[in-house]
Amino acid sequence: MAEDNPLTVFVAENQQVADAVVSLLVSAGIDADVHVPPIDTTSEPLTGASEIVLKNATFDIRVQDAAKLEEAKELIASAVGATAVRVVREKRAARAGNVTATCADCGKPSDWPAAAMGTTEVCPHCGAYMDVPDPDDDWSDVDFGAPEDDEDEEAKE
Repeated sequence: MAEDNPLTVFVAENQQVADAVVSLLVSAGIDADVHVPPIDTTSEPLTGASEIVLKNATFDIRVQDAAKLEEAKELIASAVGATAVRVVREKRAARAGNVTATCADCGKPSDWPAAAMGTTEVCPHCGAYMDVPDPDDDWSDVDFGAPEDDEDEEAKE
C-alpha cells in the first residue's frame, strides 16, 4: 500500500483493475478515484521518437472521505476473497476424470468425480462424512491443535 497517502485503500497492477475497484467502491456509495503514476516521456535523439514510461507500475485507489476508509478496505477485502473463492470453484468444476478417496471411518476407498476434490461427501459404504482431498489445497500453515485422545474422551463419559 502506498505510504505517501493515507487515503489509499488499494494498489492495482494495471488500469483495468484500478477502474474495476473504483467502480466497486462507487457502486457502494464510496467516492474513490485512481491516482495515476507520474508519466515520463523520453525522446530518441536521432529519430525524435517519444516513448512514454511509467515511473511507478502501480495505480493507487484512494477514497475521497477519510471516514469511509475502513468501509472501503473491508469491501475490497470481501470482493477479493469472493473472487478467490470463485476462481477455485471454477477450477474445480473444470476438472475431468475421477479421483479415489478413502474414508477415515471405515477405511474403504470410493471413486468421486474430479470436480468433487476439496469437498466433503457422504461415504457410500458407512454413511460418515469424508473429505475428498484436493492436491491444490495447502494446509501446511494451519494449526489443527492437539490431537484428540480417545482414552480421555471415554473417561469423561
